[in-house]
Amino acid sequence: MDLKGFVDKAKQAMNTPAGPSPPQTEAGAENPLVVTGDTPPPAPVSLSSKLTELSNLGGEKLQELVNSFQQAQPALVYAGYELTEFEIELGVTPKLIPHFRHAPRSAEDIGTAKEMLQNNKLGQMMLGALLKAGEVHKQINVNGFGFSHIEIELGLIPSIRLQYKKD
Repeated sequence: MDLKGFVDKAKQAMNTPAGPSPPQTEAGAENPLVVTGDTPPPAPVSLSSKLTELSNLGGEKLQELVNSFQQAQPALVYAGYELTEFEIELGVTPKLIPHFRHAPRSAEDIGTAKEMLQNNKLGQMMLGALLKAGEVHKQINVNGFGFSHIEIELGLIPSIRLQYKKD
């Protein structure tokens, strides 16, 4: 098929109705946009009110996250992870970003910390992430740089950062 034939077919397709014809309204209906048996659409919601609602929900979830995070602190310290600072990132998906310095502890201390976190899923996840990050940072050697700290980004998609600073 040449280009002209293709264009002619496209024109023909555009002029042919696709699918069934739209439903008809009742004769003499006051609102010709409402189809018989349908309920009118809901009143429009303002973007501002939706953003406020989202913000309130995000604030509540963030506070839950902070509370769970604070409850996990004693166990994380016991496992050798000292909290040096933390950030709270506000946005559509808020984030809590704690920074930890690592001081190696015994397997027994880590086992005790795991027991302390039995009822704290966030704490368990953080300790697991910190332990894995601790193993990885031991394997990375860059001349002129030394390991500084570990950051965990707690948000919709969690992530871990290993921070290195110039010696």
